[in-house]
Amino acid sequence: MNISNKPARFKTGVPYVYRYWWKITKCANGLLAITERLKLASRLGLLLVFIATTSFNSDHDANRLLGVWEYEEKNLRIEIFEEDGHFAGKMIWFLSSSESMMNSYRDTENPEPKLTTRPLIGLKLVEKLSYQGNDTWGSGKIYDPNSGYTWDAQIHLTAPNTVVVRGYWKFKWIGKSMVFNRSM
Repeated sequence: MNISNKPARFKTGVPYVYRYWWKITKCANGLLAITERLKLASRLGLLLVFIATTSFNSDHDANRLLGVWEYEEKNLRIEIFEEDGHFAGKMIWFLSSSESMMNSYRDTENPEPKLTTRPLIGLKLVEKLSYQGNDTWGSGKIYDPNSGYTWDAQIHLTAPNTVVVRGYWKFKWIGKSMVFNRSM
């Protein structure tokens, strides 16, 4: 027999309220856990996409330096290539009265006597450059065959077919810059 005026389907009392409250909070906590898991999964997914795209792009960006570059005065060409995970460059042509004269020039200004007989054509002028991001390669060395000195080197790509090569001594503001254009 029902003592209250309420129909039997509505149960009242403290135990019933707690039972329903517990069910509601259990569902809410489950939804929060699912939401947190989805957030974590989306963050991990975005992180993986970022890592994948930046690692592929850095290789592509770094390789933009590869090829033949001609000094802006059009009297020197250097070929940049990859060597042991770094970038290097060798002299492949310079202005001379004839090709036989060009091939006869030697590295006479080198301070090491045993290296003074090396031909200038094929001589490695740039070595150990590494890509540093933002169209810049650095931490390398550049050899000047006119003086026999080796300098620290940095190359900056200013346009798709133009680079500025900076040879410096200890500080980047103590040095000289040269502009090269990609040789077609």
